[in-house]
Amino acid sequence: MTVRQRTSDRELRYTSAPQRREEILRRMRGTGYVSAPELSVELAVSERTVRRDLQKLAEQGLVDLVYGGALAPTGVAPGSPFLTRVQAQYAQKRAIANQALQLVEPGATIGIDAGTTTLEMARLLPPGSDVTVVTHSLPAMGAVGERDDLTLIGLGGLLHPSTQTFTGPDTITTISRLRVHTFFLAASGLGPDGAYCSSPLDAEAKRAFIGIAERVVLLTDSSKLRQIAPVPICDYGRLDALITDDAITDADRTRLASRTRLLIAAG
Repeated sequence: MTVRQRTSDRELRYTSAPQRREEILRRMRGTGYVSAPELSVELAVSERTVRRDLQKLAEQGLVDLVYGGALAPTGVAPGSPFLTRVQAQYAQKRAIANQALQLVEPGATIGIDAGTTTLEMARLLPPGSDVTVVTHSLPAMGAVGERDDLTLIGLGGLLHPSTQTFTGPDTITTISRLRVHTFFLAASGLGPDGAYCSSPLDAEAKRAFIGIAERVVLLTDSSKLRQIAPVPICDYGRLDALITDDAITDADRTRLASRTRLLIAAG
């Protein structure tokens, strides 16, 4: 194939709006920012076309528009205040939580990770399910502890204020002595190889839970595919299922479905 043929193929590909927008999101995942003038040159389309693409992505909540380009959404950035993260992408999180409840068997012992989507799941646990919940999440303890139809095993330790989570050696030791049917995992970001979070202490607790679980299910809204977090939790091969929302791009849907069981929650 000649250089001219390769260039023509690239230009043909990027005349398709869905493929062009997927490429914009792919580039944003790498840097957290895209420049409209640079995209115009690299995708061989007009700057006006690029700005329409960015506007469409902004309407879907996938980017934040700034002068000259766009940023990855900031409302759900790793390390943001807990209450801010609870409110972000709320409809998607509720849909994902409802999908996750279909994997909870009556009488089961489940682990609920510290996170805003997993918190929504704790709040929505159906009455009469006779479920035992093991968690190191302070908000999840509050949601479950108010009910007399559920059993709560709350894990203590050192409280981490930004995540409202108990962590540390005592937490890990207690987790290691337990066993759960399903651990519902949360993550701050998803990379090419697996799930990531913001804190080494948080990652240690998550891995301890994964080690005592018969089944691991990751709950994550689609914005996490555009978030960068530094600490690895596990690779996709350790997940029995991944539940996300229907704002996921076709490219990400194909990629994730090739790595694990992918469940899409309709918002």
